Amino acid sequence: MPLHLTVLVCLLLSFSGIVHAKEVHKAHHVKVKHVQKKHHSKVKSGQKTHRIKTAHAAIKTAKPATGIKRRKSLMNEYANWKGTHYRLGGNSHKAIDCSALTKRFYQEAFDVSLPRTTTGQLQKGKKAKHRAMRIGDLVFFKTGRVQKHVGIYIGEDQFIHASREKGVTISELSNPYWNQHLLAVRRVLPETALR
Repeated sequence: MPLHLTVLVCLLLSFSGIVHAKEVHKAHHVKVKHVQKKHHSKVKSGQKTHRIKTAHAAIKTAKPATGIKRRKSLMNEYANWKGTHYRLGGNSHKAIDCSALTKRFYQEAFDVSLPRTTTGQLQKGKKAKHRAMRIGDLVFFKTGRVQKHVGIYIGEDQFIHASREKGVTISELSNPYWNQHLLAVRRVLPETALR
């Protein structure tokens, strides 16, 4: 084969090699770009998920903070009423009954108005599960054939009420008597009731 033909064949072969190399490089570049884009969207969605989780955690932590403020407010009221004698129909620091006490506490601690009677209060708000009680929920007991009793849940298995024997006091829901006579739990307070 003449020399000039040999050179021409070599040039053609090297040119096709360059073209092939360019195509391979281009394909690789597109692939890398695609992978980078995929990775970027993963990071983005990960950030979004993280933001959602953070917001969800903030909502979760809001409830205990709300509960702490509510308990503090209720305990401040309790300090004013502790030991006040029980009397059916009573509505003062001389003597008070259970529904008058819950009405006064709700008004003073949360600026929320309740009906005067236990039966009226039992119809307010919405039903709540015993195991999912929140601070400020009303707890009702059936203490006789038609008699009902009411108190305010303050957390840690305790409630404030006006007891016939002890006057205004704190009792435990796990006490066999109260546990056996628990009738209902009502969630009356709005989420914003902190005061």
